[in-house]
Amino acid sequence: MYKDKPLLHKRQKQYVSRSLRTVSLDVTSKCNMNCSKCYAENFINTKDIELEILKKSIDECYSLGVFHYVLQGGEAITKPDRLEAILKMISVKDTFINVVTNGWAMDRDKIRWLKSLGVDKITVSLDSGIEEEHDSDRKSGSYVNVIKAIDNVMREGLLVAISIVITRNSVYSDGFKKAYELVKNKQIRMDVQIAEPVGKWDGKKEHLITPEDGKYIKQLHINSPVLPNGQKMINRDIYIGKSDHCPAGTEFLSISSDGNLLPCIFLQFSLGNICNKSICQMRNDLLKSDWFNGKQPVCIAGEDLVFIDKFIMPYVGRKKPLNAYKIFNLKKGQKLHAEI
Repeated sequence: MYKDKPLLHKRQKQYVSRSLRTVSLDVTSKCNMNCSKCYAENFINTKDIELEILKKSIDECYSLGVFHYVLQGGEAITKPDRLEAILKMISVKDTFINVVTNGWAMDRDKIRWLKSLGVDKITVSLDSGIEEEHDSDRKSGSYVNVIKAIDNVMREGLLVAISIVITRNSVYSDGFKKAYELVKNKQIRMDVQIAEPVGKWDGKKEHLITPEDGKYIKQLHINSPVLPNGQKMINRDIYIGKSDHCPAGTEFLSISSDGNLLPCIFLQFSLGNICNKSICQMRNDLLKSDWFNGKQPVCIAGEDLVFIDKFIMPYVGRKKPLNAYKIFNLKKGQKLHAEI
């Protein structure tokens, strides 16, 4: 679909660095798996925000320049009617749409359905290139379904990637190496996610990668093949533009299934709810913090130990999301309505 969206290509060319471009949207908190490392543990069983409210925020995002949506959960396709309604709210002709899935129920009919709704890319979670390792934390047969999903996405002509979470122990493992062999064989992208001390790993710093691990992944990125679309095969969210930086707040925002606006899916600090505050207002308030200026050279939630020790570790075990205004001592802009 991407190659057939000239209006999207135009918006991308007009993009100015450090402005908002990507929104991650949790379609639902519902999921058909129960993974031991789930970052979204704190949002399980939350009530999905009304679609009418979400539509206003999607329109606002467009006016702010957003041209990239990551639709996930939970598992987004567990609520197909809601997912379809959201896709129809987005101006798909000039927006890049990535649907993230665990692949369990992503058969060819669903892929064709998503393609008909304007989806450009499907990203499938893969924990390891070794079948037994991947299935051990999911469902038996999950690995096979992931491979089938990848192949079917490719047959339908959409972009496809795997998303893999690495820890300081797994980054040099056979499971990671075999996952890399898989993407090289299929000529698809690998989106590397690093361990973060949130969700079911709340405060578990033992999983965090080291600076040496970060350099290792960066070198893999540099040395990885270039795909037909011009992208490097191995990628991380911080590999942006001329210099690596954390995009949270500046270029990237996340909306939880119940409408909380977060700087990132892993930074579980709420700026408020979209039901009564504008995204522009909340983002402007966040940008007053030096932590969210687009200049941090690493992922602050997973690699910056100063940030982790100051803003994550003291709140281990606390109900999330936390109040971003209190945690970061932010000043509020003019209110639109009564606070939640």
